[in-house]
Amino acid sequence: MDHAAVAQAAVEKFIAEEARNLADADKRAKAMAGLCILLTQLQEPSVPKELEDAIPSIVELTAHSEDRSIQANACAVLSGLCACTDELQAKCIALGAVEKVLALVQSVADTEERTVQLNALGSLTELLRDNEPKAEELVAAGGLEPILRLCDPALPERLQEAAADVVCSIACSDSTRAALSEQGAVSKLAALLATPNNDVRVRALMGLGMLLSKNQPNQLLLAKDMAAVKQLMAIMRQQEDPDCRIVARDLFAGLAANTDCKEHVAAAMRA
Repeated sequence: MDHAAVAQAAVEKFIAEEARNLADADKRAKAMAGLCILLTQLQEPSVPKELEDAIPSIVELTAHSEDRSIQANACAVLSGLCACTDELQAKCIALGAVEKVLALVQSVADTEERTVQLNALGSLTELLRDNEPKAEELVAAGGLEPILRLCDPALPERLQEAAADVVCSIACSDSTRAALSEQGAVSKLAALLATPNNDVRVRALMGLGMLLSKNQPNQLLLAKDMAAVKQLMAIMRQQEDPDCRIVARDLFAGLAANTDCKEHVAAAMRA
């Protein structure tokens, strides 16, 4: 007996049932919560037709501000769908999911709605994955500001990680990096280096790596931030996360090789 196939069929059956329940206002909230869990139980990257047919409704539910839990779960379901296949990601995008989720991020960025913020950012990361045109559209639409606002070391670490993830997804496109730089992304990511969480740090380092590559003004901006340079050196010395250490070393080497940065790097080393 193929136990994986049996498990997949069982999960798909439950997913189909919950997808049908989305049409019933009395069952909708429970169905959304159930779908969030069920999508993580799939053995294969495929979903039943009932859920595919429900994608337009799920996208619209991100704007269901009367119930924040439904909005949060709708974002989580979109993340799960995008992670399944590129085709499902494309369908979500075609139905306006990026614009809807970005609007949600903008509406909750200054609130205490942490679960909504977290799930919305996670959804944006999946929607923008390997999709430079959409990242460029998001930047052109003024979507960076609320995302960068959530790159805040005072916020919960999982939220910092999620915000930095979105910045990295956007920075993968060369054409977005100027706007990211102009709106303060270098300083925002540099501030996250002080967070004692390697999942946050590695994302901040990766984002900085993209923004500082062949960009001397951004290198100088980071070099002038003594606290950030000292954090880079501390990350280079730590032993628990080799990925962070390697990226930090490469960033530091880039600063040290920039003539304009050397005096600032030296001052940080003496401090």
